[in-house]
Amino acid sequence: MNLEKDNLKRNWRNLWVFGDSYTTPYECVHPSESFWGLLAAQANFSEIKNCSRRKNSLDSVFQLVIGMHSEFDWQQDFLIIGIPPLERITVFDDFKDTAYTGRQFVVDTWQEQEFNIQCHRSLVCLHGYEQGHTVAYHMRTWTEVQAMRQIFLLTQWLDAKQAHYLIVNLEQAWDKNNRWPPSEQLLDYCLAHPRCILFDNTYRSINQDVNPPADFDQFGWAGHHGATGNAWFFTQSLWPRFVQLETDHN
Repeated sequence: MNLEKDNLKRNWRNLWVFGDSYTTPYECVHPSESFWGLLAAQANFSEIKNCSRRKNSLDSVFQLVIGMHSEFDWQQDFLIIGIPPLERITVFDDFKDTAYTGRQFVVDTWQEQEFNIQCHRSLVCLHGYEQGHTVAYHMRTWTEVQAMRQIFLLTQWLDAKQAHYLIVNLEQAWDKNNRWPPSEQLLDYCLAHPRCILFDNTYRSINQDVNPPADFDQFGWAGHHGATGNAWFFTQSLWPRFVQLETDHN
């Protein structure tokens, strides 16, 4: 699906990127060949503000999006909100004052600079499996419901702002048949929301058995893709959805 730049009817300013290692600059792929870099170049964004960090949890991603909202231009900015593996938690760092930084790229030249993000200072993320195997967030069925609940609230706010955004699942596809009393009202909402890529054609699932990750020997299909996997996700999933959304939005 093609989209002429004239049909966008807007001058895009910043592409904001939130996520974990799957969207962290230079993680197995150069920014210009990443799916978010390809989107910025194809849709003619001026700059990218990448706020991703390795091991980020879903709580960290949402903390960043909400904590930085005063910096967004709701008319000219677009947000890619990446959903990392759900078996992670964000915790206070016990007064270590851990800093958090992002990277800003000028799309035409790919010049970059680092910037500080204050709203995540003193927070760190932990892998769930490091915390034992009996706590509730390890139960995937329930964990996906918790995530859908947060996405419901986030989309209600973003849609009220008439924001331009996509919530993109970076890991395994979620279960479309996760139907039980706690998921009532949430599953169908997330399945139907046009700005959510959660259950099909995710960054990982669309490449499964097609394009092995660049670090497949270390992480298997849960690894990080190079240029080929990023381009495949971009052309087969992200770009068609972006075209559809922004055509309808206009």
